[in-house]
Amino acid sequence: MTDLVPTDIVTLAATMAAIIVGLALLGVAWRLLLGPSAADRVIATDMLGLVAIALAALTAVLAAHAAFLDIAFAIALFGFLGAVAFAGLLEGAAERPAGKE
Repeated sequence: MTDLVPTDIVTLAATMAAIIVGLALLGVAWRLLLGPSAADRVIATDMLGLVAIALAALTAVLAAHAAFLDIAFAIALFGFLGAVAFAGLLEGAAERPAGKE
């Protein structure tokens, strides 16, 4: 696997993108903590995975090492499995009659 070789403009762009993604992380954390419903929290958890993928990809560019892309793929896999599990959990909770557990 070849290493990535960033130039000055690529480093600047990746740094600015990391700052923007960091700001997005704050918004996602806000929705995760204060979401009015469970569905909002599930969507925020899925978005948290996407932000983590973006940060791993930006780290691959800034560190000039492609191994961080494998980490991004693993985060994507676990994020998908988590979203499916949460969707099943919410569907099961919606099918249960109120008062019965």
